[in-house]
This record gives sequence, structure tokens and C-alpha cells, in this order.
Amino acid sequence: MTSLTSASPIEPAFEAWLKEQILQLSVDTLQSAVTCTACGEILGTYIIEYQGNRFRYPLDKAYAFLKFVEATQSSDRRA
Repeated sequence: MTSLTSASPIEPAFEAWLKEQILQLSVDTLQSAVTCTACGEILGTYIIEYQGNRFRYPLDKAYAFLKFVEATQSSDRRA
């Protein structure tokens, strides 16, 4: 299995998809009563406010963090 490189023609499409996923996750977590907002991209990073803390993450880590919030909130509601 090979990884994507900057020269790959699919890279821009993947990055656009990832940005859309971050925006959708931000909306989804807000709808499930989580105090989590992601501002627009600022110089290649996203600012995420969660439980009174502010985090500044690059694209991939912002996505992972929002998925983490979504997963932990889902399991908290089931408990």
C-alpha cells in the first residue's frame, strides 16, 4: 500500500473532502449538545473550542479530535 503524495492528482480532492468532514463534524457535535465549535481554517489550522479550552490543530488532527469528541459523547449518552 502506498501513501498519497503532494504530486498525486487525488490529493486536492481528498483535502477538500477532509475540510468538508471537519465542518460537518463541527455542526454534528453542536447538534448533539456538545460545547464544540470549529472556526474556519486559519493559516492551515483549525481553532476548536471544547469544554472551555481552545485547541489549534492542523487539518488531520482537527478531524481526529472532532471524531474523538463525537465518539466520546456518543458513549457518554449510552451510559
